[in-house]
Amino acid sequence: MSEKRVLRKLNKLASRIYSKIESVRDEMDDLEIEFELLQRQIKKLQAKAGNKVTASDEVEVIMEVDEDNDDDEIDLENTSAVNITPKKF
Repeated sequence: MSEKRVLRKLNKLASRIYSKIESVRDEMDDLEIEFELLQRQIKKLQAKAGNKVTASDEVEVIMEVDEDNDDDEIDLENTSAVNITPKKF
């Protein structure tokens, strides 16, 4: 494979990965908003029922972002095509 062809394929792959990352970020933002709304609704319903929310009743969600992407390498030596298919729900 010529160097230009390899670079074209890598750029195309990087573009696809970037678009997938952006779509996942958008979905995560939407899910965070929905989660906050759900927590507010739960607190309102508990207050309406006369139950007080205690610290043991609350759910703490900790989100960690893996900043170490250096370990992820793609071996394209034996790869003729990289297919990424979205999951259907």
